[in-house]
Amino acid sequence: MPHPVGMTLFHTGVRDGVGMATQTQPKRDAPQRARTSGWLAFASIYLALAGLLNAIWGITALSKQSYFDESGLVWSSLNTWGWVALIIGAVQILGGALIYTHKVGGMIMGIVLAMCGILLNFTSIGAYPVWSSVAIVCSMLVLWAVTVHWEEL
Repeated sequence: MPHPVGMTLFHTGVRDGVGMATQTQPKRDAPQRARTSGWLAFASIYLALAGLLNAIWGITALSKQSYFDESGLVWSSLNTWGWVALIIGAVQILGGALIYTHKVGGMIMGIVLAMCGILLNFTSIGAYPVWSSVAIVCSMLVLWAVTVHWEEL
């Protein structure tokens, strides 16, 4: 629909002697919320907790074998599982630190290490059921938090 006076926008600026504004005033936005909801911090803390549990399990399996039921292991000896748990625990603590710093490698490590922790604790659940069950739950929570909230990276 044409302008009631028959002018166009270009003519208006020329007639009034005022050109169109080329810059706009910056808008004052409300303070932005944090980009994350805290699930990655949750995942990093729980992965480090699972790593600490596995490291303690490994050290105890190596030093106080009388605390465990070695006949409940699926295969191998308690000494072997102690070293495996100690190594996985140390790497899980490192993975927890990397997730906390929002590194992609930490997210991938978190997924892999949570699965390794679940496998480790599931295969050694017969030696110390309660401890292994708590570590499995920690690893499952990490796996859920990292995979569901990947976009927060």
